[in-house]
Amino acid sequence: MIVGDRTVEGAAPVGTWLVTFTDVTALLLAFFVMLFSMSDIEMEKWDQMVSVTPPLEKPKKYVQPQPNATLNVSNVTLKPALSLDYLANVLTEHLAGDILLASAFVHRLDGLVVVSLPSDTMFASGEIELQKDAKDALFRMGDVIASIGNRIDVRGHTDPGLLSDKHFDSKWAISLARAAAVANELRRTGYARQLPIYGLADTRFNDLDVQIPETLRYELARRVDIVIHPHSGRL
Repeated sequence: MIVGDRTVEGAAPVGTWLVTFTDVTALLLAFFVMLFSMSDIEMEKWDQMVSVTPPLEKPKKYVQPQPNATLNVSNVTLKPALSLDYLANVLTEHLAGDILLASAFVHRLDGLVVVSLPSDTMFASGEIELQKDAKDALFRMGDVIASIGNRIDVRGHTDPGLLSDKHFDSKWAISLARAAAVANELRRTGYARQLPIYGLADTRFNDLDVQIPETLRYELARRVDIVIHPHSGRL
């Protein structure tokens, strides 16, 4: 050991006790590990421990759930029905030969056939009840409609002018009521499939060509459309 400029003979190096303690600890640890490895397991205690330990579940293969409802998005197939080109020609020919419905027109729109019936011809001003001549005309037209299997819906429209009829709270109500009147008449002719109705008020007015004179645009806006889809009315 060095004290100042002198070395003290026989002094133990600093930190020697720490090395000795570490060696003893390692030796004891090795002893207990060896002792444990040589010991016998008491089966009674082992069985008790195993009995209270929940068993590990075997890994399961994940199975993607499949829809099993009768009708769902994956297994509903829309069945094709009569050709829309054929129906458009038949309806155009039929309307041309009818005095009242000659003012109606048939046109193609977004893959559909649309038969537009002018409300001014079918209904009295501000009314939702079909006029007698209109009922008769729809009854004659129903012979064609009832014989096809295509899905059909009926959509009522109004012009964007102010609502003058005090019997209705909104244009939505009058457009829906007129669509219902036409649908009911088609039902009376024997069309037995589902026949949804929609009241669109004046929301489709801007779809009309702006080059058409405004007076005529307003007349065209007041209409009931019979819309024929390319697929069957049944799933």
